[in-house]
Amino acid sequence: MTATRRSSAMPQQYDALVDTYARAVDAVSLYRDHVEIPSFLHALGPVRGRNVLDVGCGDGFYTRLVRRRGAARAVGVDVSEGMIGAARAREARRPTGAEYHVHDAATLPVLGSFDVVLATHLLHYAADRETLGAMGERMYANVAPGGRLLAFVGNPDCDEAAAAAAGFRLERPARPREGDAFTVSVLTTPPTVLRVHHWPREALVRVLRSAGFTDITWEPMVSSPPAAENDGARVRRCLDDPVNLLLSAHRR
Repeated sequence: MTATRRSSAMPQQYDALVDTYARAVDAVSLYRDHVEIPSFLHALGPVRGRNVLDVGCGDGFYTRLVRRRGAARAVGVDVSEGMIGAARAREARRPTGAEYHVHDAATLPVLGSFDVVLATHLLHYAADRETLGAMGERMYANVAPGGRLLAFVGNPDCDEAAAAAAGFRLERPARPREGDAFTVSVLTTPPTVLRVHHWPREALVRVLRSAGFTDITWEPMVSSPPAAENDGARVRRCLDDPVNLLLSAHRR
């Protein structure tokens, strides 16, 4: 299939978010620092000497992280020119050797043969099955034989209380169907509102399998203890019903 669609309204959403992105990250820092990042590192494993492509890299946090952990090449791409500008500015201030380019995930060219392709908080921006499939196909085209995809995706079953513990508010339809749009708000002041789409686990697996991926599994979510003892219950709530899930898939 030839990818012709834009991935969604993501460029406008994230271009507008550039100036307040740090505040949004701070608002979810407990979840990010003690559930998301530990889960990511646990699933990622060693990357020293490997080539890594970070699709939907935002401000380049994970691109820089894998580079600092020894990746031979770390490339971040994002459809938002504003976010790529922010990533390049961070790289200029504290160079790691990461590189950044503006590309839409649904029309991504082959940038190389990568041992690991990352997609953190990306697939839920696909507005329809065609766009979701295009994202899967373009990521598969960039994975080296024997390589893998590691993707954080929205948890379609996360309840409102668990999302709030992580610093988010979900406004989903009562009985969402595949591709239904809804909003996720980061609980900043005022809230940072993003428009995303509902993709059940089985739909994501079908699409990635259709793109060519095999050995598709759901990685365990893990946590690290927070410094403040009274934050422990909140971290456990976030871990029991995480706002994101971690999916791994391979190219033979």
